Amino acid sequence: EIVIGMRYKLRMMGVPLEGPADIRVDNQSVVYNASAPESQLRKKANAIAYHFVRENVAAGVAVIQYEPSETNLADMLTKPQS
Repeated sequence: EIVIGMRYKLRMMGVPLEGPADIRVDNQSVVYNASAPESQLRKKANAIAYHFVRENVAAGVAVIQYEPSETNLADMLTKPQS
């Protein structure tokens, strides 16, 4: 939802956007569940969220890609450093 909202606001300000938004995650299950229509989700809240993501991936609004934890820069801000 945040990505779609941000893309909408940028377009309203006149910023041209070409192609889908890249969303990189460090969880392979998320990549599979977001892109494979045959995957079954057991919890209703998860199913609703993934349904929304799947629609946007199918529409070409977003692309979900795997990013290993070793190269994920956002991990520095969310995980304790040892």
